[in-house]
Amino acid sequence: MPDNFEILERIEALIRAVYKDRAVDPWHVGRDRARYFEALFRKRLPTWPIRNQTDPMYGGSTAMAFLLHPGRYIGVPTRDGVEVRIRQLGGQCFQALLEISHLGPYARVRFTRESIDPGTSRIVYDEQDKPFREDDNEFLTSLNRILEDEGIEILSREILEHRVPDVQLDVTEAGSATVYHCLFDEE
Repeated sequence: MPDNFEILERIEALIRAVYKDRAVDPWHVGRDRARYFEALFRKRLPTWPIRNQTDPMYGGSTAMAFLLHPGRYIGVPTRDGVEVRIRQLGGQCFQALLEISHLGPYARVRFTRESIDPGTSRIVYDEQDKPFREDDNEFLTSLNRILEDEGIEILSREILEHRVPDVQLDVTEAGSATVYHCLFDEE
């Protein structure tokens, strides 16, 4: 596996080609990539419910949510839908969120836990880079295998937070853009 320096060199060359040289326009393939990956994950990860959350117009990445409760219904992404799902799952809902860049062979994976605070009825949201439960490592292993087969590398938080000098995005000032902003989403 290449070290962070090698990965950052490749990423910075890609970012330069997209944002400075304008030699690459990755956004026109976004819808097709999102459909391709959705079909691939539905075929190869049939146990885990999936929702394609890709922004077909402005998204810089394919975004997928996987419900880490095999065989259950992912539900409606409204507040009411999330509350119903949490209650149906016994008080906690676990998901994996995957983003695959449209600019290059890179991905980001996050794991979430949602619950409802009994005192305030607010939805409590936690997020981290690794599964909350040991049982969800099986999903991560399967996902890693698929991404590896597709030549896609999951980037570490350290790389994602690396600042990219002299790149100004739509809402991110020059000097503030990170690898994450450039490859996935400005947020």
